[in-house]
Amino acid sequence: MAQPFSISDEVRRAALVKAAAVRRERAELRGQLKAGDISLSDLLDRLDDDTVGKMKVLAVIES
Repeated sequence: MAQPFSISDEVRRAALVKAAAVRRERAELRGQLKAGDISLSDLLDRLDDDTVGKMKVLAVIES
């Protein structure tokens, strides 16, 4: 049986901080879209950005 992958606490904390920052940025983008500050077209122009490119389609549509 394979051993579970383990990472150091430092690497784990860094990954958690990065993930939280990405979630905050996505929430901000959804809020801007909902408020009309940015258009769907503007958001789609940023698809090369991983933060936008990895957003769930349903989350964008609901915004």
